[in-house]
Amino acid sequence: MGYRLNMRKKHLLVSIHVLGAMAWFGGTLGMLILGIYMGNAENGEQLYYTLSSMHMIDGTLIKYPAMVVLITGLMLSVWTHWGLTKHYWVLIKLVTTFLIILLGILFLSDGLSFLIETAEKYHLAALENASFHRTSISLTLGAIFNVAAIVMMTLVTYYKPFGKIKRKAKRENR
Repeated sequence: MGYRLNMRKKHLLVSIHVLGAMAWFGGTLGMLILGIYMGNAENGEQLYYTLSSMHMIDGTLIKYPAMVVLITGLMLSVWTHWGLTKHYWVLIKLVTTFLIILLGILFLSDGLSFLIETAEKYHLAALENASFHRTSISLTLGAIFNVAAIVMMTLVTYYKPFGKIKRKAKRENR
């Protein structure tokens, strides 16, 4: 048996994990609200500042809290009785967290950078640009997916569905 957290350390780690998840959830809600608001910009400055706010939220309330959640989740899995591969709910949360982080790294960050550059160059006329429009819709859909995934992971945490992962018995005839 490996290292196990005592109750005090476990509570501290769970608290950090939950605070990280709350910040991440707040950041994704902020991105969603600003993504919707962006389409109603009345001038180029408003559009640019909305996108700049989204960029700040992405850099502070999404990226770092998501990594805190991933790292503390891994630590809690490995250093408690839950284990990393003993329960379906732990694996569901791990895979979902990785997918959300990869989505953000591979698609959403670059899309947001494109929107900011386009708004800075074309001001309010950027809203008429087809690539800008497609990218802004993708960003908003990404925020919806993030919010839904975090809600789902929260429900999985409390309901712990599907039970333990059943291991096939090792064959004794080998």
